[in-house]
Amino acid sequence: TSLVIISIIGVMAGMGLVQIANAYLLAKKSTVAAQQAQITLTRLSKELAAIETISSATATSITYSRAGLSHALAWTSADQPLTLDGDILIDKVQAFSLTYHDTYSAAATTYSSATAVIELTFQLKGYNDIPLIFVKRMAI
Repeated sequence: TSLVIISIIGVMAGMGLVQIANAYLLAKKSTVAAQQAQITLTRLSKELAAIETISSATATSITYSRAGLSHALAWTSADQPLTLDGDILIDKVQAFSLTYHDTYSAAATTYSSATAVIELTFQLKGYNDIPLIFVKRMAI
């Protein structure tokens, strides 16, 4: 009977250790993704805050000039990187969208001369394919 009791306690302790390991991996991978997303959002907010003119803008890309130079922010499809001037800002983006606001409430998928705010939304894949969604609004 003591062997049965020790076996039951051992199995319960093993299951607890597995749960602790899974929670650690979830926290670690989510933290890494959140840090990468924060770096990307900070870079993009600095880039887009200094926009002088926008030559083209869609729901997944924008071409603009800043400091007299032309720049392009683009994303193509799921599991592809978000790029700025061909350089990778963040890899394996599951979804990305740009929304253009005339005010903080009126949203559109296309840019117009009345656009005052650009909203960036992108989704990354976390541990066990849990979606992590990041949103940032920037005044232009």
